[in-house]
Amino acid sequence: MSKIIPCDRPPAACDKETWKWDRYFHKVEKGKAKFVSPLALVNSLVMDYSVCAQKGVVFETRNHDFDELKQEQEPRWFAIVENTCGYYILSRFVNSTDYFWTHVLSRKVHTMLYAKTRDPKLEKVFYCPPYSLKNEFEADLDSFVQKTQDEVIGKMAIKEEFEMDRHKLHRPDFRAGQRVELLSYANSLEIRVAHIQEVCGRRLNVTVRKRDYPRDFNELEDDRQAGHDGAQYWIDQDSFMMFPVGWAAINNYQLIANEEYIEHTKKIAEAFDDGTTPRYDINDATPDQFEKPPVDPEKWDKLNIGQKFELLDPLSQQFKCLHVASVMSFCKSDGYMIISMDGPQAAEESFPIHFHNLCMYPMNYAKKHGIKLAPPDEFVGKFKWDEYLKKQKAVPVPEDVFKPMPSKERMDMIEVGMHLEAADMCENQLICPATIKSIHGRLINVNFDGWDSEFDQLYDIDSHDIFPAGWCDFQAYMLQHPKTD
Repeated sequence: MSKIIPCDRPPAACDKETWKWDRYFHKVEKGKAKFVSPLALVNSLVMDYSVCAQKGVVFETRNHDFDELKQEQEPRWFAIVENTCGYYILSRFVNSTDYFWTHVLSRKVHTMLYAKTRDPKLEKVFYCPPYSLKNEFEADLDSFVQKTQDEVIGKMAIKEEFEMDRHKLHRPDFRAGQRVELLSYANSLEIRVAHIQEVCGRRLNVTVRKRDYPRDFNELEDDRQAGHDGAQYWIDQDSFMMFPVGWAAINNYQLIANEEYIEHTKKIAEAFDDGTTPRYDINDATPDQFEKPPVDPEKWDKLNIGQKFELLDPLSQQFKCLHVASVMSFCKSDGYMIISMDGPQAAEESFPIHFHNLCMYPMNYAKKHGIKLAPPDEFVGKFKWDEYLKKQKAVPVPEDVFKPMPSKERMDMIEVGMHLEAADMCENQLICPATIKSIHGRLINVNFDGWDSEFDQLYDIDSHDIFPAGWCDFQAYMLQHPKTD
């Protein structure tokens, strides 16, 4: 078993209780376990670091062989990635057979010759090969170091921007204390005022506070989003549930808030209509923090009210099938529309979604990729799209409007049996070790390790709720234990 070097980051309260992937490392070395590569799940961090965690990359790192020696200078050597386990990398010191595991985003991983460029006189750092190479470098250390440098220069290496950009991973777009608007999980026809309680990378703990809620707060005793003691409602910063201050007023969406806030956002909506700059409070989350990719106007123009599609319902308590759904209306805010599952409760179960979303799929997607399609509530008989469209006098959303399939190269990185970390979309504060059970086009069926298949959930490959192994470790977030562990 190769040496395991912990991720170098500030200690966290969850460190003693969190589950660790260490026990899988020896299985990876023996070829008995596989992990999803960060190259396949590129949306898990504020910035994309996937290129760093791939075989053949060379980097500079601390040489722990000399940790027992108390010295002012830090000993470093060069290493090459031999295998990966999500964000964990199995590396080998150059010119040696010494292998070790570490986290690619650890503060002890550096770009090549980082010390030499930042500390030319090598006053704080010095290059020293592992002790196992003592017979080779003892006679002339300087020559051996130079020879090794010459060997690795030109190889695929961690980019120079790595050091600076790594710090940005801890400077997210949002901050604790900011005020946002949050779609009610219990009633999707309502938006409520909420505050960001905690920030962890891209993930935000967002809850509704008593002082922002104009009704009886005790009614929200079982509400997942209510800010009771210890409440946690974790979502990604791009979640469809969250909007900038003023979104509800601009789009005439039902807003549950006190009079002061309602008046504040009315002025924002008026400024929006007048084409003037709105005045926000210092803690308001503003539209520039919710920037979306531009919407192709040709594709947008192809969307019409009443068009049908298949929906992975993001408000469901189960994420195991797709549903028959429709475009209900369009919003003032660019790129937003109202959609709903078909059925007698369609109007009451509708909700807003942006054009760039991870829950809308073309007609016949479920059939093509082997997923169950749930017919509308109270539908009688066997559901067939062509018959249903004819009866409803409707047409489907054109297929070219939807998000295209990822490249074959990327999809080939996803295999049944691979391990990853996944947020439970029914209890989104929980991130669990998980395994890919089946693949359905761009949808991945994930099983939470140790849990029965009835708890499996479907995730889009671009979902922000699935992560390479090591995400929790780097973010100092609690990784749940497998049920059988």
